[in-house]
Amino acid sequence: MNDPRRNARLAGALWLVVIAASVISVITQAGQPRLAFAANQFAGVCYLGVTVLLYELFKPVSGVLARFAAYCGLAGVASGSAASLIQSTPPNRGFYVVMVFFGVQIISIGYLIMRSSLIPRILGLLLALGGSSYVINSFTNFLSPSLGAHLGPFIIPIAILGEGALTLWLLVKTVNVS
Repeated sequence: MNDPRRNARLAGALWLVVIAASVISVITQAGQPRLAFAANQFAGVCYLGVTVLLYELFKPVSGVLARFAAYCGLAGVASGSAASLIQSTPPNRGFYVVMVFFGVQIISIGYLIMRSSLIPRILGLLLALGGSSYVINSFTNFLSPSLGAHLGPFIIPIAILGEGALTLWLLVKTVNVS
């Protein structure tokens, strides 16, 4: 765990697996709910790895904020597992609760990126905007599901852009260790 470049590359690889498993979960939810459940749980386990690796990368920048981000990631995985056990058809309130935790984690990591020289600051900004879109989408759906249904397709791509860009950067460029 002492090689930041290896940790960054592994975090990127795991994040890519999380994205792929999440897509499989969403696509198969209606026709193959057991496969969707299994893919969601697998994504959660892989995201635990992402969370630990991101904590290791960013604790030198701010141990308190890195720990807060990690706790949000853990809470997101735990609440996601609970939500998938008790609710069968997304989107649902459980899903939006999960996305609040992940959104706050991603905002925190984006801020840590902007404060560090490990990764280009623009990626931190994109990530923070993406995390904000998760939080905005969730609270909009809590307060007005009809508005949330119309808003989601416009703001969720921001999150996908931020997470996707960071994932690719971690895989290809890793981090600046100087």
